Amino acid sequence: MGTLEITETGKISGIRSGKFSSQGHAWFVSYLLSNVSGGLTSPLIPLFVVLYLHYSVVYVGITSSLASAASVPALIFWGNLSDALKRRKVFIVIGFTGSFLSLLLILITHTIGMYIATLVIFQIVAMASTPVATLLILESTVEKKWPNVMASFNTVSYIGLVAGLAAGTVILNVYGSGGTAILPLLYLMSAIVYLAAALSAIFLLPEPRKKLPRNSDELSRVASFRTIERMRYFPSSVIHLISLKNGSGKKLATRTKIYILYTCILMLGFQIFFVPFPVFVLNRLGGTETEVFIMYLMNNVASMVAFRISGKSVNRVGITRTLSMAIFSRVGILAFSTLLGLYLMAISASLWIGIACYSVMGFFWSFISIGWVTSISKLAIPENRGKAIGYYNSFLGIGQIAGGLISGFVSEAFGYPIDFLLATVVVLSGGLMLLRFQRKMEIYITGQQSSRSAATGN
Repeated sequence: MGTLEITETGKISGIRSGKFSSQGHAWFVSYLLSNVSGGLTSPLIPLFVVLYLHYSVVYVGITSSLASAASVPALIFWGNLSDALKRRKVFIVIGFTGSFLSLLLILITHTIGMYIATLVIFQIVAMASTPVATLLILESTVEKKWPNVMASFNTVSYIGLVAGLAAGTVILNVYGSGGTAILPLLYLMSAIVYLAAALSAIFLLPEPRKKLPRNSDELSRVASFRTIERMRYFPSSVIHLISLKNGSGKKLATRTKIYILYTCILMLGFQIFFVPFPVFVLNRLGGTETEVFIMYLMNNVASMVAFRISGKSVNRVGITRTLSMAIFSRVGILAFSTLLGLYLMAISASLWIGIACYSVMGFFWSFISIGWVTSISKLAIPENRGKAIGYYNSFLGIGQIAGGLISGFVSEAFGYPIDFLLATVVVLSGGLMLLRFQRKMEIYITGQQSSRSAATGN
């Protein structure tokens, strides 16, 4: 899989080769292992809450939201501490070792309160490794090689995630006949892999000599794409952090703030669907733990396949058309899921139809993510583009947290079809507002580019 480079004007200049070179980056194996761990556990919240602890979909939403929310202050704390101490390696080791230790608590977890506490502790310590990973890559590599090295890192990370999901699927298929007792063992397996990631980081990970401040000019040109839409991490990829103190420099342009708000609304709608849907598959469509893992696996594979296509689409047909296609395709799937919940559950293929709906949703995420980041890069003032991307990632996380919380209560009180209908309405409304604003901003950007060209005589 390749990665995209955004130029000063925000234009996607191409997809660089994702071919992995191990020279100087053998420590990528640490993140390969950590992503295997993430893949093993990413579908487990709905399974553990509903099947192992025997709680309702309300608690799936509460657990997901609280676990994600816990990582917000942790992310800021670890990122700022890393910058203050000018150290990277120690925080990656802390993150992986802390993940190993915190997941061991699952062996004594038998109540929803203890489960939430375990995930909150896990999020707090796991966040130590998140804000330093990309900086470590950039600080260890000359700037002209950043796109290729980031491509390799993204490829390795995605391989790990998919491998973890595939391993979980196989384990459940082979050993799942013993009942829900296998679910805590998946957490234990994930913990052991995190320990292997920590040990490999200790021996393979270098401490870079060069240190890049997050507000440097070089990093203002680097955008982090959320290639993975739903993880228990908030956000899933971080370069720029939102400081709790009053920031210096220019404020974000109003147009950038409005655009970020629309992306937050859309993410809210997406999560209203995503969080309860696995429980719908279990409780209404007769799915098992194995089928939920298959659903997550297919969703992420579809997103990975679409990543290269989506970059080309933005360049060839434009951002607005690409986003229109992706957002309204998702609206169609959401509307069909509502019909599935109302009228089609009785048909024999309903389970696999539901799995297909969830999986195809992943295909369109890459188009949406790249379109959003490219638009924000164009709309932001060049001096604070990194700040804009930081706010964008943060507000997507807010949408995820709020959507997860709302979805559980709506599904419990009014049923899954009403929840899916609410998601459809929110995404349709947010999509129409964003695309209308997008067209206005394209006229503005074109005018700005024409003015600069006339001023320079080009």
